[in-house]
Amino acid sequence: MSPIQDIVAFAVRTYLEHYSTSEQSTLLATDTSLATEPAKDSMVDVLKNLQSLVNEEMTKQSTDLKRRRNREHSRIYQLPQEVFVEIMLAATSFALNITDAFTLMRVSKYWFDTVAQCPHIWSRLNVVTRPQPGVMTMMRTLRGPVEVQCDEEPEFVLDGSLADLFTLDPTRLRALVWKWSSRTEELHSFFRERNSNIVDLAVDRLATFSSQRRFDLSTEGLCLRHLDLRRVTLPWTSPRLSQLQTLSIEDLQYEEPSIHDLYLILSSSPALRRIRIQHFGDANQEQHDASRAITQPLFLPELRSLRLDWVPSIIINTLVPLIRSPSCQYLEVRPQSREPVEPLEPSKRLEPSDAILDLLISSINGQSTLDIMVEEKQGYLSVFLISSRSLRRRGTWGDWDDPETGISIKLFTSTVESLRNLFEGLTSRLHAARWKPEALDLSFYLSEDTLDTETVTALLSNFALTFPTITRLDLSLPSSSNYCYALRLLEDGIPDLTSLIMHRTHAGSRKEWANGIKAFLERRYPPRPQGDPSVRQTVSRLAKIYVPMEMGECLRQEWPATSLSMGDVLSNIEAIL
Repeated sequence: MSPIQDIVAFAVRTYLEHYSTSEQSTLLATDTSLATEPAKDSMVDVLKNLQSLVNEEMTKQSTDLKRRRNREHSRIYQLPQEVFVEIMLAATSFALNITDAFTLMRVSKYWFDTVAQCPHIWSRLNVVTRPQPGVMTMMRTLRGPVEVQCDEEPEFVLDGSLADLFTLDPTRLRALVWKWSSRTEELHSFFRERNSNIVDLAVDRLATFSSQRRFDLSTEGLCLRHLDLRRVTLPWTSPRLSQLQTLSIEDLQYEEPSIHDLYLILSSSPALRRIRIQHFGDANQEQHDASRAITQPLFLPELRSLRLDWVPSIIINTLVPLIRSPSCQYLEVRPQSREPVEPLEPSKRLEPSDAILDLLISSINGQSTLDIMVEEKQGYLSVFLISSRSLRRRGTWGDWDDPETGISIKLFTSTVESLRNLFEGLTSRLHAARWKPEALDLSFYLSEDTLDTETVTALLSNFALTFPTITRLDLSLPSSSNYCYALRLLEDGIPDLTSLIMHRTHAGSRKEWANGIKAFLERRYPPRPQGDPSVRQTVSRLAKIYVPMEMGECLRQEWPATSLSMGDVLSNIEAIL
């Protein structure tokens, strides 16, 4: 026992020896042993010590009883700690900092124990925020991997933080998330000899920092799991660049990986979930070499996201057709040039390969909306396919679980015939996959009237007619004659259509367009014979039709003979003009 506990125990024992019964306790006023002042003072001290002991014991018993009550009756205490940790991290957007952790630890002993035993909280060491002694103590006490973070410019030199890093077992250094600049250059020196156990690496070199561009990856060590590089290069033939789950490289501009380097990395990483390659130069991309032919497929069954943005066409035309993935949920392909996407087979040079179409179908099939835009500009014909336009993007640097889904792709075709082949391939494969879209946005833009506009209009309309589940159709066509033609094709199809949107056209006759809309409404929704309620309409009633204001005025002046009520259906939306 401590000295104070010894004193209290002696005082209690002394008191109980003299006054162990209720009768004896009344003798304090008459006890001759308390005749002197020092004796009275001594007994006062004894009683005070006894009171302190009783209060301490009452507090302890009360605290223990509250904890028992919480454990046995509070729902939060019935949750397993691992579930409680997931809730806590989700409530803080997976960005729980040390200050938050200390705050949570003050709530209760259960919260204290849970936070103190959570490796996820104490495994991230941000060298920019001057690690506190308590934090370092927790990191040394809890074993397991450590992630070193340096995600902003520090306001001080990193000597103290590096000293803390030296105290950790280097085999625990598993992740580095680093914004590389002149003020954080010391980290490169530190990790030059200590990256053998790094499996998650995210390095973003500031554009203004030009003294170093290469991260010295150890030749021996664990295979990387997640790799995210911006303006930083690696030895691309390293055996550690296999078994990847994330490959993200952007804006290297120095020692870019060749096509063969990329192929070897992809072929040795069957568990890849996300590929993102952006803003490549094309000076170092070699052409096909017969002695190093790349023909074997890349089987990536777990691939969820593929983004190739502003990369040389040779990368897209060589690698993308080889990828086999039935689970791709996000696809973005945008080449630097306007060359057509080429297949493997020389006999089909003008249409996308079956493998590319497979990727498109895999990405589209999980979406309920799709935007298709055909554009002819300066002699080039392009097709945009976009879904999940309203997708809220998160910052993805160092974020290994990017939740993007959908498709954003730009395909360049050389002729209307290749465009027809693309639509036929999309239509047949999506129909076979039993795709059930709810909304389609179909657009067609021209810079010069050199294209067969009626053919393109028919392709767009026939695509919509293939999917009867559509309830909203959004059309943006180049002329009134295109609208009239499209409406004639659509009048007997899309049975569940309840909303039709038509944007302003800059060519053709306003009267022609108005007559086309009237004819569409009269043929699709003819008046019901009076007194014959048994006549059933074969298509859903049109709830809303959105047209430019001048078309709305024309329809109000002369509403067609139809079963639809003008007041219920017609709307003018300035936002679509």
